[in-house]
Amino acid sequence: MTKAEAILLAGIPNAPSVYAPTKNPELAKQRRKQVMKKMIKYGYLTEQEAENIE
Repeated sequence: MTKAEAILLAGIPNAPSVYAPTKNPELAKQRRKQVMKKMIKYGYLTEQEAENIE
């Protein structure tokens, strides 16, 4: 599993029907960015790693 996939999956449980990439790709991308920001904040991901994911 790639980091991008893991980040996407981490954001889905909050509202599966809303953030499903098959139904709302733009909302899924926005949620992924939110999750990445939190991961950076808490030290699970560096900013450089996040830039490489996008």
